Amino acid sequence: MKKLIVLFSMMFFIITYSSAQKGIQSAGIHLSYGTEIETVGIGMKYQYNLTNHIRFEPSMNYFFEKDNIAMFDINFNAHYILPLENNIRVYPLAGVTFTRWNLDLPDLDGWNNDGKKNKFGVNLGAGAEFDIQDEWMINFEVKYQLINKLDQAIISLGVAYIF
Repeated sequence: MKKLIVLFSMMFFIITYSSAQKGIQSAGIHLSYGTEIETVGIGMKYQYNLTNHIRFEPSMNYFFEKDNIAMFDINFNAHYILPLENNIRVYPLAGVTFTRWNLDLPDLDGWNNDGKKNKFGVNLGAGAEFDIQDEWMINFEVKYQLINKLDQAIISLGVAYIF
């Protein structure tokens, strides 16, 4: 699991560095709530505007353990930006997700009762963002992760730095 986190963190920073001069970018953090795991999570994301309307966003989230279950997801989404006013934008989103579900039960008689399940899925949703200064914005997003037997909605609220 640690190798996977390190690998995706390195990919995240390589993407950030390699596209630094191509378009508007932002990086941020957010709090989320997952309806299937029924707990709060924290995450980070990077956004790169390919055009004025099309944006790509890799992101990662960790959902805290509840009832001995924790979840980690990695997402790659595309947004279609629709400006409403100078400082307000909405967007539909679509993308893919990789999730890792961890079950952590107490050991019984020397037997390890931990379980891990990796699943791939699809993200569909929408969001809104509001510029609060020239370089800062807040965003709200709702997406639905279509994952075999583990579908869930994720509601997020975050802040991002625009550069």
